[in-house]
Amino acid sequence: MKEQKNIKLAYIPTIEEMQCWYEDELRREASKLSEYKNIKNINEQGAFFNTFRKFEERDDKIPHDFKKDNIYFEKYKSYVEEETINMGKKIQEIENFIEYERFFLRWERRVNREGNDYSHYGSNSATRYRIDCIEKFERELQLILESSPEAWEFYYKRQLITDIGTQHQQNLVTVPYVVKAKQKVIDSLNLGVPVYIVGHLGSGKTQLATEAAIDFTIQNKIQSELEDKMEDWFSVNKNATEKNAIQKFREFNEERKLHYKKILANGCKEEIESLQPLFISGSHNLTYEDMFVEKTLSLTNSFSQGSYTDYLNMIIGDFYQWMDEHKERLEQMTDEEQLQLKIQIWKSFSDLLVASNSSFGTTIKKIEREILIAVKEGRPVIIDELNTIAMQNLIALNDILQRHAGSTAYITGVGPVLIKPGFGFIGTGNLSTEKVNYEGTNELNPAFKSRFVTIEYNYVPQKVTGSLEDQEFPEKNELFRIIIAQLADKNGNIHIPDSKRTLEELFRFSQLCRVTQNVFMGKWKDNDIQKDSGLDEPELKESVLSIRNILHILDNWNHGEEKDLSKALWDGFISSITYPDDQNYILSQAVRFGFFPAAEGWKVKGIGEATTTYDEIRTRPYHYVRQSVDTLSYLDVVHIVFGKGTNRRILPKKLKDSFETYIDDSLRIDGKKYQKFDQQLSHLEHSKDLLEYLEENEGEK
Repeated sequence: MKEQKNIKLAYIPTIEEMQCWYEDELRREASKLSEYKNIKNINEQGAFFNTFRKFEERDDKIPHDFKKDNIYFEKYKSYVEEETINMGKKIQEIENFIEYERFFLRWERRVNREGNDYSHYGSNSATRYRIDCIEKFERELQLILESSPEAWEFYYKRQLITDIGTQHQQNLVTVPYVVKAKQKVIDSLNLGVPVYIVGHLGSGKTQLATEAAIDFTIQNKIQSELEDKMEDWFSVNKNATEKNAIQKFREFNEERKLHYKKILANGCKEEIESLQPLFISGSHNLTYEDMFVEKTLSLTNSFSQGSYTDYLNMIIGDFYQWMDEHKERLEQMTDEEQLQLKIQIWKSFSDLLVASNSSFGTTIKKIEREILIAVKEGRPVIIDELNTIAMQNLIALNDILQRHAGSTAYITGVGPVLIKPGFGFIGTGNLSTEKVNYEGTNELNPAFKSRFVTIEYNYVPQKVTGSLEDQEFPEKNELFRIIIAQLADKNGNIHIPDSKRTLEELFRFSQLCRVTQNVFMGKWKDNDIQKDSGLDEPELKESVLSIRNILHILDNWNHGEEKDLSKALWDGFISSITYPDDQNYILSQAVRFGFFPAAEGWKVKGIGEATTTYDEIRTRPYHYVRQSVDTLSYLDVVHIVFGKGTNRRILPKKLKDSFETYIDDSLRIDGKKYQKFDQQLSHLEHSKDLLEYLEENEGEK
């Protein structure tokens, strides 16, 4: 056995081989981990569940792994793991520098803004210095990602885990399109400029507005709290350097971000509401009063306003006060006369109190509504479907929309109101086109609309040509990235049948979705895929594969457990379309992208006919045979979504030096010969002929 160990030390694998082994090891670990996921929830189940729980029969035979005990691979794996940790720390350090500079930049701009009566940010040498520092650190971060495979892996694995987390929280996945739109909203709110988000149905306009408003509020709270904390810390650490300050900033910043993250996840009702924007659902019936002050009828002078003890104490107080004022006259009366008079006076006070507090009259009471509350408390407010509100009512917003925090706006029926910092106004609206018209919407007055920064927010980008393997820039397929995030577990691993075929099918599904979105928006001419569609001008009037419909289909498919994607596409979306032309067009495009194949019993009819039923597109009963489930590690998923990243072409010096310790020229053998020899040894490992075999091959050692 000693000779066998020496032989295993002899083979020095290439960088490519060791990287392949490393990725294969991650898949093995992911496969094992899948059996233990949700173990806590499983253990909390009762005896019946755990006693009769059964599992799918799987062929878990692991082929002979000739890399086992290879000292060079073990060193390579240890190096990659250690370097990933080190690069992660380096990335986080640079990101902290960037956040520190942005923190100071916001502080500088606030001081400038307050010095100019909140009119604008203002630019000076201090703000320009911070801008330059941010750009320098961003370049440094990009350089690390381009030069270190471990830095690239850490950065994009973290992004993948973030995608999965936001998806599970039913928030928008932070693909570049979403991030840029959200940041544009926040930047406008910071400038005190109202925002109007327009787009088509199912694009996520309202969700974007809500998340941007929450981020805006939390960022402002954290900024204010950090300014106070840093000043308090420095007041007792006068000799601290800026390096100390940056480290302390990191501690405070991480603590504050975690604090608000916990509130959003598990906070009490009051804590969560303090971070949420105020919200108004727009409609044609919404009046001026509904936005600012609502007038209601209220009962007055009723006993419901206080306890009976309070009223009794009131009578007693008034009674004794009356006796004190008439003390001399009472003393001139006999005891009997005094008693009778006191009884009459007490009864009179009681009758008067009952009469004054039992008159169930009504008065007009004013109740402050969302916009007025937002202005006074310094909170964002969202008016959803802004363009459904009558224009004469929207004009009442004019003065508020052109004022900034710190200034006073005049509100009809209320008077002048100070706009508190933190106030922000966001409106959303559906975008009508020549092909799609949303009933009940109005075109906003140009003068009114000019007060807003208008952001058109629609569906996320996705290439509609080429296969998954053909994508030169896979990171630009943001819709496919959202789909993958929906399928991955919390560790970033994916378990799907026949992974290569299924991933290609999911990619074609994302392309199909984008085609329907483009046609719905009237942008079909931009797509090469439409050239052979058979229609001069395709259109969709009511139906589109929006994000919410896509997620519904994926849930219906459920990782291919009991149906394929074609059946899930039918069950989860197409079967529910009631407009025949929409249904038939989407069906025809699905066929173009390889769904509903005739060989599997599907028969899709032409465009322009009546609504299709399931029985009309099946030539035989549906039968699904699930292929064996493959496991993709988080690194596989990262490569699928973000590309191959930074490749290692040469061994790092640290790793190369450690290899030299074990290199013995007398033990080097050809790689192919080694693999063959190693397989022979594995078969003989437990054989009684092992010693004889080793003796016969002593010369080849």
